[in-house]
Amino acid sequence: MKRCFIFVWAIFSATLITETTAASGSVELDEYSFHKVIKKFEASLVKFDVAFPYGDKHDAFVALAKDSKDVEDLLVAEVGVKDYGEKDNEELAKKYGATKDNFPIVKLFVKGKNEPILFDDSKGFSADELRRFVREKTGLYLSLPGCVKELDKLAAKFINADQDKKKEILKETKAALEKIPEKDSVAGKIYKLIMEKSLEKGDEFTKLENERVKKLLNGKLSEEKKKELGIRLNILQSFQLVDKQKSHLKDDL
Repeated sequence: MKRCFIFVWAIFSATLITETTAASGSVELDEYSFHKVIKKFEASLVKFDVAFPYGDKHDAFVALAKDSKDVEDLLVAEVGVKDYGEKDNEELAKKYGATKDNFPIVKLFVKGKNEPILFDDSKGFSADELRRFVREKTGLYLSLPGCVKELDKLAAKFINADQDKKKEILKETKAALEKIPEKDSVAGKIYKLIMEKSLEKGDEFTKLENERVKKLLNGKLSEEKKKELGIRLNILQSFQLVDKQKSHLKDDL
C-alpha cells in the first residue's frame, strides 16, 4: 500500500511540475533540442538556471514570456541544469558560460550572429529590463512602460520615412494625440517632440538623445526623475526598431 501511495504521489508531483512549467509561457530546452529549436527563430531569449527555478528573477522571466507570447519571431526558453544524477544540460550550460555559481544567466541568440548576447542585470533583473534588452538588441516589438502602441506604430514608420513623409506622419501623430486617453497624454507629447526635433536636427537626433538620456540615468536622480527619464528612453527605442521587424507594428488603421 505504501509503495502504491509513493508511486501515485510521484506521478502527481511530475504532473504538477510539468503544468507549472508549461504555464510559464516559456519553452523547456535540453542539449538535444536546443540548437534544433533556436535556429528556427529570429531571436531566442534563453535562461540557464537550476532545474526547478523559483524567486524574483524567475518570476520576472516568466512575466516576460507571458507578455511576449504573440511575438512570433521571439522564442523565450529555459534550460534547466541539474548538478546531480546524470547532470542534465550541465555541459550545454557551461558552453555558454553558465554554472551553478552564476545562475540564472540569460542570453539572447540572434539569427545571423555567431555569439549570443549576455543580458546585463546590473540595472536590475526585471521584466521591463528584459523587454528593453530584447527590443534594443533585436528591434522586435515588445511594449515597454510609458509606450503607446498606436504611437509606436507611427514612430516606426517615421524613422524609416523620407523628409516629406515624416512631416505627414507628424501630422498623423498630432491628430492621434487628440484621441488617446488622458493617461497617455504626457507620453504622447514626448513622441511628438522627438519627431519635431528629428525633423529639425536630422536622423541622428534619436541616437544622440538616447545616449544623452542613458548618461543622465547613470547619475544621481530622484526616483520620480528616474521614472520620467526611463519612460523617455522607452519611447526613444520605438524610433529605433529595425526595418525587418516592422511587421510587428503593421498599421491596421
